[in-house]
Formats: sequence, C-alpha cells, structure tokens
Amino acid sequence: MQFIIALQISLVGLAYGQFLPSFTNLSPYRNLIERRFTGFTNWIDCNSRLPVLFYYFADRDRGDYPRPSSFKLDPQVSYSCQQKSTSSYNGGASYDRGHMVTANHMDSNPQSILDSNYMTNIAPQTGVLNKGAWLFVEEMIECIRDVNPLRVYGGIVLGDNTSNDIFLSSHGVPTPDWLWKIIENTVTGDVIAYLMPNNFEPYRDRVDRYLTTIKDIENKSGFIFSNFNDFQRNKLHTKSWSIPPGCDYS
Repeated sequence: MQFIIALQISLVGLAYGQFLPSFTNLSPYRNLIERRFTGFTNWIDCNSRLPVLFYYFADRDRGDYPRPSSFKLDPQVSYSCQQKSTSSYNGGASYDRGHMVTANHMDSNPQSILDSNYMTNIAPQTGVLNKGAWLFVEEMIECIRDVNPLRVYGGIVLGDNTSNDIFLSSHGVPTPDWLWKIIENTVTGDVIAYLMPNNFEPYRDRVDRYLTTIKDIENKSGFIFSNFNDFQRNKLHTKSWSIPPGCDYS
C-alpha cells in the first residue's frame, strides 16, 4: 500500500494584495513548484512538467492589451521542470496549447498577459475542449467579473489513460485526462464547479453536462481547500451561470 503524506500548504499574498487559497495536498503530485506570476499563481508538478493547479482573482476588466503571438519557456522555472518544447502539439490528433489561466483574463496588465503565454501555464487540450466548454466558462467569467469579483481555481487530473500520452517524446509531458475549474462569487458566496474530460466530446453546448461539486473535484484532484464551507463544497448547479447581456468578451 502506498501511503501519501498530506502536505498542508497555507499561502498568503499575491500581486494586488490578493490572498492565495489554503489547501491540503493529497494529490499524487509530490514535487510542486509555486510560481507566482503577475496576477495569478500556478503550481507546477516538476515530475510531469505541467501546471496542475492554478488560482487567480478576476475583478472588473480594465484593459485590452494584446496577447503575445508566441509561447515561451519560463525563465523563472528550471527547464527540467517544464515542457521540452514551445512548439505546437503535433501527434496525429487535434490538440491545442491550452491555457490554464486564459490570456483574456490577464489583459489589464502587459506583464500578466505576457506571463500567461509561458509554457508553465500550458497543457495539452483537445481543440474541442479548448474551443468548446472550457472557452464557454472562460467567457462566463469574463462577463460576470464586471458585475461581481470572482475567485477562480482550476487544475488538471492526469488520470490513468496512457493512450493519449502522445507528447512524451516531443514535449516531455503526459496528456491530462481531466480539467477542472471552480468559480466563487465573492459578493454572493455562490460557487460553481466543472470537471471536463480532455477528449473530443466537450463541445460548447454540452458545458452543463460537466457541472459537479467542489467535493467531487477535491476527491478527483487530491487538493482539499480549506476556505469552502460544507454548503459550498456540496453545492451542485444544474445550469451554468447566466452571462449578463451586452458583454463583449474582450
């Protein structure tokens, strides 16, 4: 039997004075690097070379800086702990260099949007997921943050499906089986959670199929967050939050 020692991580302080979530790490990722960017934080698993957890505070959109056209290795993280290449994922299947923290939510600051294109913020995502259900949730956050500030948590689950690990040679990384996201409305206290398969099914119009609870995500990911109460942890929405009218998504 393999015993996993719980690692209690309690972190405070982020750009703009925002707190970081406290969590207990029961995940299989035992070699985490905390990378604080301008406006968001990722936790990178050095063994898999992937960002496995992220957090950021999404408040009112105050800018529209352009996203960089190229992806780059992160100069602040050892190259042995990040992907071997910045090139596209070419493995005979439709995979994108998918952002964990979307550039569009970092466009109020030129450094933030630059940081979002480092490979320490990227993981293989199917084009269906990246441009479908995952994008819908990004757009939902983009619009609602102009009404109420949001806390956004997310990450990946590598899973045990090795058939999709087609970028080990080119990039040195396995392909996540699942991606997840939790959004917390800081005004109402409401939370909504998604667990999406990284395959060719999560089209935009199927997004509500992937609604789940924080408790389910904690069980799946191994990251147990201390800042949610039992009501929030067990809250299950049956429909995504409504996008306010007039949002321009920029």
